[in-house]
Amino acid sequence: MVRLITPLRMHYEDSYAKAFPFDKLVEGMLNPRMIEDTVNMMLEAIKKEKKVAITINNRAGGNGPLIAQQIAKRFLDLYG
Repeated sequence: MVRLITPLRMHYEDSYAKAFPFDKLVEGMLNPRMIEDTVNMMLEAIKKEKKVAITINNRAGGNGPLIAQQIAKRFLDLYG
């Protein structure tokens, strides 16, 4: 299980206020390493023939579905 929620060293209230109304990615909020780390965990799960579930909260960078698209694109760029 991978959970992408509040950025490191950012309080819940601050991340909520910065991301609201959750309709776009917020510049400087989403750590690019989060994308890479998630893709690497996905690859490891595949290699080990395990399932992986990824939960993405809007507070991770402004908009969960857009973050998911970035993860999918990066995964396909590297391994597709």
